[in-house]
Amino acid sequence: MELVRLLQLSDSLFPVGAYAYSDGLEAAVQSRRVVTAADLDGWLAHFVRHVFAASEGRALFQGWRALVDDDWATLVRIDRELTALRPAAAARAGSSAIGRRYLKTCLTTFGDPAFADARSRLPEANAPVAFAVVAHRLRVTPRDALVAFGYTRLAGFVSAALRLMPLGQQQGQISLRHAADLLPATIDEIVQDADAPLCSFSPGFDVCQMNHRHLYSRLFRS
Repeated sequence: MELVRLLQLSDSLFPVGAYAYSDGLEAAVQSRRVVTAADLDGWLAHFVRHVFAASEGRALFQGWRALVDDDWATLVRIDRELTALRPAAAARAGSSAIGRRYLKTCLTTFGDPAFADARSRLPEANAPVAFAVVAHRLRVTPRDALVAFGYTRLAGFVSAALRLMPLGQQQGQISLRHAADLLPATIDEIVQDADAPLCSFSPGFDVCQMNHRHLYSRLFRS
C-alpha cells in the first residue's frame, strides 16, 4: 500500500500546482544558457548534485528523521533554513505554495488531521519539508521518499522544457532518464552524510531564478 501511495504522490495528476513553476529554467532558456538537449542534461545534473543533494533532499531526509523523534523544533528550523537559503523571492514563494498544497491535498485525500496540524506548525511549509511530513504519515521509507521527490522535481523540469524548448517527447524522456539515473548514488550520499548542514551554492540557478521576474513574456511563475 505504501508503494501505491507513493505513486499517487509522485503522479503529475496530484494537484500541487508544480506545473506552474520552472525554477529558473524559463529564464535560462530565454538567455540561451539552456538551448539544446545536452544543455538540459547539464541543468538537471547540476540540480541533482548541487541542489537536491545539498539542500532539498538533505532537508527531506533530516525532516523525516526529526518526525520519527517527534522533534518539531528541528523540523521548524529546517523549514526556516530552507527559506533562508533561497535568494530568489519567487523560488521561496513557489516552494512554500507547493508544500502547503501538498499538505492541504493530503488532508482532503487521506483524511488525516496531522496534515492540518503540520500546516499550522510549519512557518514556511517548504515542499521538501511538507513531503517529509506526508511520507512519514503514510509510512513511506525515507529512501523511497527521496526517490519520489527527486523524480518529481526532475519530471517538473522536463515538463517545463518541453514547453520552452524545441525538444521532442522522446528526447525529454531520455534527459529524464539520464538525470534519474543519478538519484540512487546521490541518495546514498545524503544518507551517509545525514548530519551535514544544509547548504546552497548554485549561483547560475539563483541568477536565473532572480531574473525570471524581468522577462518580457513568461509562461511560468518562477
